[in-house]
Amino acid sequence: MIELNQKEDPIPEAKPSATLILVRDRPQGIECLLLRRNPTLKVMGGAWVFPGGKVDDTDAGGDDDARSVHTAIRELREETGLHAAADQLLPFSRWLTPEIVKYRFDTRFFVLPYDREETPVVDGEEIVEYQWIAADLALRLQDQGELVVAPPTLVSLIDVADAGSVATLRQAMAKRAPPFFFPKIRAAGDDRVFLYPGDQGYESGNPALSDPCHRTLFREGRYSYRRSFDWPLKTGS
Repeated sequence: MIELNQKEDPIPEAKPSATLILVRDRPQGIECLLLRRNPTLKVMGGAWVFPGGKVDDTDAGGDDDARSVHTAIRELREETGLHAAADQLLPFSRWLTPEIVKYRFDTRFFVLPYDREETPVVDGEEIVEYQWIAADLALRLQDQGELVVAPPTLVSLIDVADAGSVATLRQAMAKRAPPFFFPKIRAAGDDRVFLYPGDQGYESGNPALSDPCHRTLFREGRYSYRRSFDWPLKTGS
């Protein structure tokens, strides 16, 4: 799924992007809206993702954060036909693609509590399916190899599932500083390790150092995530 850049090629520019995690409470647990990308696409073809995409010139805003909010709202409308207001979006995390990856993005993730009675409509071209799915069920299906997701989607689903409800998720986000992910990809035999800031091996790039641990492991075609510490709180929380 991840196409690496060739060593002799220049480092690709990371394109500003935004992603929107729609969440709602249901008896079976907190649900998220996932979209399946067309399997023919070069980037993450066939993967299940949250609505989102690249910032473009029509996305207004005085800074990158503001423009990303407008991007997330626009992409939601274009990919699903659903609507949101800027003041409903909650900052969640930020992901910067590693320099060795061919297609790079600097993506701000937002959460949108969403309980309107609107039905998503996908275009059948870039997005071919959608589903509202309980976050913990999505994680089980991913672990069984039945749901293809990328590491940012996996880690986000884990955070959402751990909250258990929209209210608890909002409370956690109000206290924590949105985490920043800039992975370092390393080989571990036939596997790949994605080291994140906070992992003992992050600065050296050594996956053998693992306490504290913050990483994703790619093994036998699927991802698993581990973090051995709580998210840092905002100053004054």
